[in-house]
Order: sequence, then C-alpha cells, then structure tokens
Amino acid sequence: MTFVRDRVVVAELRSVAEIDWLEDRARTARQSHMPPKQAAAFEEFLARQGPVGDGVAWIAGSWRRQQPFTKLEFIKGPTAEDVALAYGADAQDIADGLLLHQVEEQDEREGTDDLTRVLAFGEENGWTWLGYHDFDHAFSRRPLDPPPEQQITLGATMAKAIYAFSYFEDGVYQNPFPVEDGAEDRRDMYELIWYTPGEAPFAPEAPLSFLNLHLRIAEKAGNWTDNIALFFEGLERAFGLALPRDAITTGNVRCARPARR
Repeated sequence: MTFVRDRVVVAELRSVAEIDWLEDRARTARQSHMPPKQAAAFEEFLARQGPVGDGVAWIAGSWRRQQPFTKLEFIKGPTAEDVALAYGADAQDIADGLLLHQVEEQDEREGTDDLTRVLAFGEENGWTWLGYHDFDHAFSRRPLDPPPEQQITLGATMAKAIYAFSYFEDGVYQNPFPVEDGAEDRRDMYELIWYTPGEAPFAPEAPLSFLNLHLRIAEKAGNWTDNIALFFEGLERAFGLALPRDAITTGNVRCARPARR
C-alpha cells in the first residue's frame, strides 16, 4: 500500500523495522535513498505527525523558570541507567529505584535541599531523558563510549536569560548557527531567544536546516504562542521527543544523587 501526495509517494506499507529505519533517516535529514522531491514530501509528512505521548512542549514554560530542571538532555542509544552512571549518579540510588518524590519528602522532613542535587532519568519513545540542575556542577556531560547516536541538550539560565540548544550526532556537534550570523565556522551554542516564529532559524546549508520545516508546521498548528514552547514542539516533531508529564509533576520518576566519594 502506498500513500501519494501530488503524484509523489510519501509513504509505503512496510515492515516495522523498515519503517523505523526510514523514519530515522528522514528525521536526521539523510534521505539520499529518495529523489529530492520525494524526500521533501516524506519529510513534510513526518513533520505533520503529532507528538508521541506527552511530547516536551508542556514543560517549556516551567523549564524557562528553571523548574523542575535547568538541564534537559535526550540521548539516543545507551540505556537510562548507563547514562545516569556515566553522569556521576550514585549506583545504589539507581539500584534502589529512588523516586523524585521520596527526595522531596525527605527534604521537607529533614530541612535538606537534595532535590536540587539529583538527576532524574527515564526512557521515552526510544530516547533516554535526563533532568537535573547544574548549580554546583554535581552532574555534567561526560564522554560516553561509544558516543551516542544523537544527543540533544537544553539548558536554562534564567538570571542571564540564556536558553541554549545543542545537538550532537555520533559525537559530532552539528553547528546550529543562526541565519543572520553568516559565519559558517561558528561553533557556539544556539540560543532559543534567537528563534522568531515565521522566520527560518537555520540556514539552508546548516546541518539542522531540516528543523525549519518542523518549526513551521508547529507554528501553523497553533498549539502554543510562547516561542520556546513552539521550538520545543518543533523538536517533538523532528525527533519524537517526549517526557512523562504526570510522572514528573507527581515526582514518580526515577532519580539518583551524586555518587558518594
């Protein structure tokens, strides 16, 4: 069975394994197996698909205010437990299945402040996700060996109004420079305040130029008016990112404190 739009095949009935492979290739803008017109049509077909599960746009507003985390990371490949250990999480907390609400309740009982020094983690839609604060650098990105297939980092620094986005593929930074810079050798972070709805944030030759389409579709959907929430919805559509809304808001997600020294 095939699906055709404007005389161009945009989807076919295939095995689950083949569809997974095709979707991964399309999401990362590597459609060399398709003619350009078909690749563009298939990319638009994918961009119009709704978010998986809860998506991530729902957390954009509180994340902007550094709640419940200042750092959100999404890693494709390694398990959540392996990533948490690589980031310096306590192995015993991971083995015990410590939950975020347990740390919050302990803070209330004992007057401690451990909630700001834990790493929350889980797996959604084939991605490992991490949420944490980096106030005292208790957790920071450590090299994973081998490098993950994909890694997305979102960091909020409210006091400086810095909201950063970075994307790595097979350990290589994808240089998401903005259109207006025109400096092709730029290698610093992309700040979300640079994004203006209605304008393409990434130059056509940039590795992340395929995000432009997903952001345009998100803008047309009209689900959000806040720029950061719109950008997050674009990431939902481009990468299939999701966070468990109820579990995070109720504290029923796994977490770990920094490894004891």
